[in-house]
Amino acid sequence: MGADATISLSLIFSSISMIGVIANIFISFRRESESNKLKEVQIEKHFAQIDVKLDDFLNRMSDIAKNSEKSAERIDNNLQEIIKSNERIGTLFRLHDEHEKRISSLEERAKRHE
Repeated sequence: MGADATISLSLIFSSISMIGVIANIFISFRRESESNKLKEVQIEKHFAQIDVKLDDFLNRMSDIAKNSEKSAERIDNNLQEIIKSNERIGTLFRLHDEHEKRISSLEERAKRHE
């Protein structure tokens, strides 16, 4: 083996090493690219899940708002009925008192005429 053979072997090993490094760089770049795509897909999936959950939350809040409006209307109607009932009861008590006064005044007149 002469000097030329040593240089040729060094050149061959260097070339093989250079091809290996280039292949390693290419594979690493490809893995990183696939990893980034996978991360993007996962992020999109999470955003889709969040969007669905927000839609569900919005629907539930809308239902709660509708139910609270209905409840408020029922409470208002009940309060109106209570107010009317109180007014009727007050009127009945007033009429009862007036009736009692009339009866007592009639009894007093009857006693005077006796």
